[in-house]
Amino acid sequence: MCKYITYCIYKKGRKDEVNNYKPVSLTCILCKVMESIVRDKVTDHFVKNKLFTNKQFGFLKGRSTVTQLIQILGDWTETLESACRIDVVYTDFEKASDKIPHKRLLSKLKAYKLQNTIKKLFN
Repeated sequence: MCKYITYCIYKKGRKDEVNNYKPVSLTCILCKVMESIVRDKVTDHFVKNKLFTNKQFGFLKGRSTVTQLIQILGDWTETLESACRIDVVYTDFEKASDKIPHKRLLSKLKAYKLQNTIKKLFN
């Protein structure tokens, strides 16, 4: 079984407020390798079953955040050259992962038929 050490990193704001710290876990190499294998299997499943949209960037090979920026700048340039207006809404997902209901996440993973992919990994 993997053992890990958890410590906190200061993010911003007042240092005497607990919410201004991010917990970080140092895990053993075996846990990191297993996490990498599961991540790759889940990503492969989503790619194979075309579950990603063309608007998802940042964690897929060949689709970095830089690629996204280049694409959106091209879209905006084309729009401006057509004398159209551009409206932009920025959203901050800073603490989004802390707010995900785990039951809903598990039901989504089941809906994407990931349980078979993960079971094969452990059989």
